[in-house]
Amino acid sequence: MKKISAKKLILFLSGLCLAVIVTVLSCLTLKLGQPKKAGHHVVIFGDSIIAYAQDETSVANMLARNTGMDVFDLSFGGTQMALSAEAETLGNKRNYLSMYSIAQSLYADDFTIQEHFFSNDVASEYFSGRVASLESLDLKNSDIVIIEHLLNDYHGGVPITLDDGSEYSYTGALTASVSYIRSVNPDIRIIILSPTKKWLLEGPEAGEIDNGGGTLNTYLAAQEKAAENLGVEYLDITDIYDEEYVTSEGEIITGYGYTVDGTHPNYYGRMAISARLAEYLGES
Repeated sequence: MKKISAKKLILFLSGLCLAVIVTVLSCLTLKLGQPKKAGHHVVIFGDSIIAYAQDETSVANMLARNTGMDVFDLSFGGTQMALSAEAETLGNKRNYLSMYSIAQSLYADDFTIQEHFFSNDVASEYFSGRVASLESLDLKNSDIVIIEHLLNDYHGGVPITLDDGSEYSYTGALTASVSYIRSVNPDIRIIILSPTKKWLLEGPEAGEIDNGGGTLNTYLAAQEKAAENLGVEYLDITDIYDEEYVTSEGEIITGYGYTVDGTHPNYYGRMAISARLAEYLGES
């Protein structure tokens, strides 16, 4: 057997030690570069029904004040539950930031898809900061997840169900999203939240309008049934704008008056949503 000289042995061991040190330092650098993760009392995933305001009057901030809970808002306006089957798959924010994509990324702890989203749209300028917040979420140590996604699936004519149960249908994406979340935290409480009532700009309610995948009322019925099948909670808030609210100036707010355009909640609409959520969380 050929003997190894002391000099060569020292060089080999030195090289080995250097490689170990470089590897350890690289791992530490990678770990330190990752956002610090934290759990929360309530995490909200949704679209512009939740995300319309980005200030102290947002639904999430009002809910936090009403309950004293730590509420973490991860809603992105214009997004939907399912993936879109458009030609540019993952080529728009509905896919990059769909509930399905976010749930899958939380499960894999890999947010590459979300990090590559880019938009010049002023209405979505908050997205980049919110993606960074998404990466800091510790779902394992969070208590409640609220999922509010439906209107954009309805607007886009996303199939309610498909025979293969895929994420290109509303119920398929909802089922997969709940499964991913439960895989991360089996004990987390999941609440599916309906959208609010919607009106067309011309005035009539949109419940019976079909955009290609079914009427809004059909989507709502499927949402509630899917929640039941999945064994998660369902909170229907389609009636909250039916009640009248009298402002300090004596103005009566009701129906369409809770919105800015028949869909997105104004200050009074956001107040009504947060109050109903706070009431529900306080009762259950």
